[in-house]
Amino acid sequence: MAARRALSSDSTSLAAWALIGASAWLSGDTSRYSVARAAAHRLNPRPSDFYAELAEAAARQRRYGDGVRFAREALALDSTSTRALGLVGTNALRAGEMEEGRLRLERAFAIDPFNLWHKNTLDLLDRLRTFRTIDRGRFRIVAPAEEAELLATYLMPLLEEAFDALATRYRYRPPTPVRLELYRRHADFSVRTVGLTGLGALGVSFGPVLAMDAPSARERGDFNWGSTAWHELAHTFTLGLSESRAPRWLSEGLSVLEERRARPSWGAQVSMEYLAAVRNGRLRSPSQLNDGFVRPRYPNETILSYYHASLVCEMIEAQFGPSALVDMLGAYRDGLPTPQVFARVLRVTPEQLDARFDSWLRAKFAVPLRSVANGDSAHGGAFVNAMRSGIALVDAGSADSARAVLLRAQALFPQYAGPNAPAEYLARIARDRGDLRGALDQIVRVTAGSERAWDANMLEAELREALGDSAGAIAPLERLNWISPYDVAVHARLAEHASRAGRHAMAIRERRAVLALDPADPLEARYQLARSLAASGDAASARRELLAVLEQAPSFEKGQALLLELRGARMPVSTP
Repeated sequence: MAARRALSSDSTSLAAWALIGASAWLSGDTSRYSVARAAAHRLNPRPSDFYAELAEAAARQRRYGDGVRFAREALALDSTSTRALGLVGTNALRAGEMEEGRLRLERAFAIDPFNLWHKNTLDLLDRLRTFRTIDRGRFRIVAPAEEAELLATYLMPLLEEAFDALATRYRYRPPTPVRLELYRRHADFSVRTVGLTGLGALGVSFGPVLAMDAPSARERGDFNWGSTAWHELAHTFTLGLSESRAPRWLSEGLSVLEERRARPSWGAQVSMEYLAAVRNGRLRSPSQLNDGFVRPRYPNETILSYYHASLVCEMIEAQFGPSALVDMLGAYRDGLPTPQVFARVLRVTPEQLDARFDSWLRAKFAVPLRSVANGDSAHGGAFVNAMRSGIALVDAGSADSARAVLLRAQALFPQYAGPNAPAEYLARIARDRGDLRGALDQIVRVTAGSERAWDANMLEAELREALGDSAGAIAPLERLNWISPYDVAVHARLAEHASRAGRHAMAIRERRAVLALDPADPLEARYQLARSLAASGDAASARRELLAVLEQAPSFEKGQALLLELRGARMPVSTP
């Protein structure tokens, strides 16, 4: 290793001993760690940088509690060390200790005002002071004041649902409240995570603290903010249960799997790029999969490894039982390396698991893998070639020919629901012919398999409405809100369908969402909220809303009529 080579040239290198100590601590080699620590103290009675290196190594492995502990040891040895001050501050912020984090970083910045990481984080903390904090139940949401209430309206019930489901599955309950920060500027989220802008992730879990992009941080359709929140909370459970010793492939694979469990359309799904990587042997086997995250060989290997890891978890659960994954987390917590985890929990060698997974994977995707392998691979294989032909025929107005080709493409890759899926084109062809039921049968193949399909969900809602399926239109409209919650018309439509279905709590939620989005006609929006409240039986709240409306517009006739109706009857007002 590089540190050993450095020591052979200079045995007094504290930096080299620090690297050896950090490596030994991470691997659980207590003997080698003790030797390195003793050497560091011989070289310097107060080796602050030795413990600072340990703190950085711990944080890189997401062991943030240990990072705080080592950073404080470093600071105790040198109270003026900007490195130690910064590490204590940064790791304290990751643990949710916001005031201590700020104080330590301010001290570090006073000593060294040219440290970009500290400056960026302090600027971010200043912006965080303008955010609104909402505490409810087991969660604390911190978001820009202008959208905090809207986001919390949706996130709080989702996170409570996720907490209960994950606590049951993992037999573990993390400390609460869990803090979730949402940023409407991706650069701010990036600074919160690594101290600099440019991070490509959507969210991060520090354990008891989560941070993510708000849906306003990205273009509509870029991501699903509900599945992102669920994904990050799943890390809180898997990292907590394993005491942050689970390898990244297992923790990320479980989070993606939990997304798919939460909602059928959520989470990464199979893609042509993934199948091509499988066919070409460009993805790691389970025993080596962690390298796909920490030592990627090509630009997209890490992204593909997320889905790949989720399939490894899916296969393990299917073949070794529902408790196997939880037991693996416990084995990693106990300090076992991956081969011993496989042996203790799964009773297989790494090579045996690799072979079983390869067979399982190729059986699962046997049909689409053939469509990748056949045809001219330089042009994408049979599926891609069929799609190109089908789209060209659609553009040329040859609907009958296009339909035949697109159906053939769909048979080659039945699971595909990503951009330009055959089902989306087939649905539009059927709709244009007046075959609304056929269009619906096709479009649900997309909405059930893609978490970001705004246009497809909108089309499903329109088709269900046209077919008179008011109750059925609720699901696609709800999915639209998890893609982007800023469309007033979607909220209003969902409120109407929920009212018709007698789902009054949902209707009230949607009417409140309309108000939170500053609608063009706020009086009408408050009146509609009052109607929903009255329909739910909450006449007192309905009256308060109506009085507020009439205070601003005394001649608002619909408001007057509803108020009189509420005063003259004890029964809830019927919904339109």
